Amino acid sequence: MLIKLGALGDVIRTAALLPGVKAAWPESHITWVSRPAGVRMLANHPLIDRLLPFDAETLCHLECEQFDLCLSLDKEPAPAALAMRVRAAQRRGIGLSLFGTVFPLNPQCAAYFRLGLDDEFKFRCNQKAYQELIYEAVGLPYRGERYQLYPSAAHCRWAGRRWQAHGVEPHEKVIGLNTGAGDAFANKTWRAEKFTRLAREMVRKHGWRVALLGGPREAQTNKAIAAACAGLVGRGGGPAVVDVCAGGSEGGLGARRHAQDAPSSPALHELEFAALVERCNVLVTGDTMAMHVAIALGVPAVVLFGPTCPQEIDLYGCGTKICTRLPCAPCYRRACDKSPNCMDDIGVPEVLAAVEHWAEVTPETPAAVTPVPSPAMCCSQ
Repeated sequence: MLIKLGALGDVIRTAALLPGVKAAWPESHITWVSRPAGVRMLANHPLIDRLLPFDAETLCHLECEQFDLCLSLDKEPAPAALAMRVRAAQRRGIGLSLFGTVFPLNPQCAAYFRLGLDDEFKFRCNQKAYQELIYEAVGLPYRGERYQLYPSAAHCRWAGRRWQAHGVEPHEKVIGLNTGAGDAFANKTWRAEKFTRLAREMVRKHGWRVALLGGPREAQTNKAIAAACAGLVGRGGGPAVVDVCAGGSEGGLGARRHAQDAPSSPALHELEFAALVERCNVLVTGDTMAMHVAIALGVPAVVLFGPTCPQEIDLYGCGTKICTRLPCAPCYRRACDKSPNCMDDIGVPEVLAAVEHWAEVTPETPAAVTPVPSPAMCCSQ
């Protein structure tokens, strides 16, 4: 059994463990427990035998079962408690003590556990990607395993209809701009003005179609960017900058899921969003769930790093990391009043150059990932 709740991006990248588990135990039956959004995002994964939501019904059910191995990767009390309550011959990762504190269940998990406690270790010393850390945490050898997502045919058909509704032709080059980054940390994404400038430059220089991506929180931002770019026409005709997520999941699986809550503008189903990202030739994004979706689908990503750690992200040779040069980064602060801030330091020309590079890369001529400028000196491990 694998327990991973947490942020949706972390759930996605934890799927990198699945090939390693299957390599170690080819006949294993894998149960994954996650929050409902994680269950929806991981649907159709061929290496997961059973996906269960983290709720009371699941807990009652699992207490009756016996597992050979429980892998617990959340540093929060609730999922760590589940790891201790299920009957498992072995437990690895994070557990909950009799005093209600989380702790590493096995010695190999020490570094992964320490990342959440020691800023110097997380910000400066650690140079391992998250995937390598979780393999180490559960005692498996890491060989560069990737994580993947599997939008269904229905999700892809819905996305195709959405692109068609915006006049996007199959042969057109589409650059996705993911303008959001959640609200857990400050300054994880660019200001709307910079996305607008980037969109206008891409249309002016190349005539590319620009797709604005995001969730309900980004609706007003994307609407403003699209309005600022109104009148621009791409090579295929029609508006060059399209708010492809506007209208939510109308006609799709998300619409049926959210019909009672938000009938006018239901949120996208997680794999509908993934199917939209999959159509993009390049995605520009912060360190967000959308970044992990692009990585999982093999879409080249130009990723902007401000307050978070670029060394924990592996683009698998398919993208460019553009890092702030401000010495205060990374910080993971929830609020920041600096002006200019870390994301203001990243300019439109350098992002445009990275997009131009990846837009010209074809599957037949893959390019190596651009080296990452370190935002600060790292100490030796």
